[in-house]
Amino acid sequence: MVVTIAILLFSVIFFVNGKLRSDVVALCALIALLLCDILTPAEALSGFSNSVVIMMIGLFVVGGAIFQTGLAKMISSRILKLAGKSELRLFVLVM
Repeated sequence: MVVTIAILLFSVIFFVNGKLRSDVVALCALIALLLCDILTPAEALSGFSNSVVIMMIGLFVVGGAIFQTGLAKMISSRILKLAGKSELRLFVLVM
């Protein structure tokens, strides 16, 4: 149990720190849990068969593409221009 909590704490620290990509941190935590015999290989890989996990992976890919192409910056600048200085208008536009 102590090893599991230690792996969890290290993962949280690296997620918050942001110097390593979140997918790398998650996979390293998974591998650490496997190497410490806390998870079996079947348990470790069972999450990848869930359609929600596959959808989240796809969202990360699409989100990364939106940021890499500059589309997010273009859309945000247009929304800020339309909102002016009104926080309520900005809130409505984002919604």
